[in-house]
Amino acid sequence: MARRIEIGRLPSLIPADFPKPLHILALLGPGVVLASFNLGSGELIWWPYLVAKYGLAFAWLIIPAGLLQWWINLELARYVVVTGESPWVALARISRKYFILMWAFAIVTLAWWGGYAGACGTALAALTEFPPMLSAKGRTLFWSYVVIAFSYLALVLSPVVYKAIERFLTACMLVAVAGIVVVAFHPVFWRFWPEFASALLTPRGMPPNWDVADAGILITSIAYTGLGGFWQLTYAYWIREAGCGMAGYVGRITSPVTGKPETISLYGYAPRDSPENRERYRLWMRPIYANNTFGVLVNLFTTVLCAFLAFAILHPMGVWPKGYRLLVEQAHFFGKLWGLLGFKVFLFVAAMGFIDTYIVILDFVPRLYAEAIQVVAGGERGWSYRRLYYALVSFFAVWTGVTLLFAKPGPLIIWGGILNFIAMPVLHASMLYMNYRLLPRRAGEFLRPATRWLVIGIVCTAAYTALTAWYLATIAPTLLA
Repeated sequence: MARRIEIGRLPSLIPADFPKPLHILALLGPGVVLASFNLGSGELIWWPYLVAKYGLAFAWLIIPAGLLQWWINLELARYVVVTGESPWVALARISRKYFILMWAFAIVTLAWWGGYAGACGTALAALTEFPPMLSAKGRTLFWSYVVIAFSYLALVLSPVVYKAIERFLTACMLVAVAGIVVVAFHPVFWRFWPEFASALLTPRGMPPNWDVADAGILITSIAYTGLGGFWQLTYAYWIREAGCGMAGYVGRITSPVTGKPETISLYGYAPRDSPENRERYRLWMRPIYANNTFGVLVNLFTTVLCAFLAFAILHPMGVWPKGYRLLVEQAHFFGKLWGLLGFKVFLFVAAMGFIDTYIVILDFVPRLYAEAIQVVAGGERGWSYRRLYYALVSFFAVWTGVTLLFAKPGPLIIWGGILNFIAMPVLHASMLYMNYRLLPRRAGEFLRPATRWLVIGIVCTAAYTALTAWYLATIAPTLLA
């Protein structure tokens, strides 16, 4: 009998053989979800805000910010492929105390995501002007609660949660990307492209009208040109739910109403060192490279187009997204061409982008908490993963509705973005240690990634660390004043 693999103080990884690899196209779903989820913040709000307010001063940061997140996506997914576990559990294998500290940080960081439902609410309120007797704030709150209720019911009633999310987000992505592409490449705006394209490749200094109060927005924009911080873990969960690699042996979350229960394993496996497993490991990583690249590039493409439209339309008008019009000003993207109808169509497209973001988060945060509770408690203790997950979905649906009463959508998203950005160098360092040192030493040297990925990982970690230091140094005088 093969020995079990001991990593940390959690249950051992069980030796097993990789399942038969699937074709790249069969696992494109996580990449589609990645691309769609990314639509709900950086693309539609914060980069348009920065470009509308400061022109092209920060445009050169868009492409590096988008590409920086490719490596961490790869390494989070790699851990899932090799073990079947989520990288969240990997942190607990590194150190129980470290995991508890990271969970405490996650609790603070992930407390403010009601802003995504609120941002969607601003779009739907402006689109419908309903209920007519309420103010802009009242309509925003009304539609925000409709979004929360819709998302909650979707998770509770869908037979297999991941499949429902994948289909819905695919539809949202197609609608949003098609609309943005049609407008951005309309002949009316062709004259703006040369200057904008040049700015994407030309580093610039701080603009003369720079407001230090926008440092948080700049950091949020960089963090959310992709997923950002703890949100990066969502991609790993999608890879796990899709059954990539060793995740093919773990169960999926199914509806308590319409689905059939599956046994969900919190802890995973380790591949035996054999020629067949070495080849299957290589073949399983191919769809990871493909869907990660697809998601990152689609996200980068839409971010560039939204920033371009902000430069061509909002910047000359002198308006930018804020307050309870967080997604309303961008409606000029379509309204400039097609009048009131275009204005309304954009609001619908934007609403789709933020509904998909909120529903993904309402699925993700309960997964994170359910795993953390079971890791810290040392087992199920009478509550299955599925039961705990749905209890947490119910709690967070209520909690996000409550947070909307205390702050506008924008500040909620900004605070989440700042804290998530600070988490980025920590997550990078964790995956460097796990995938490049701890896991290969315990489970087999053939699992150690190539040196080129190590070099890229160190560069990305250094970049996020430097940006975090810059932000903290920038806001320190304000905090100490």
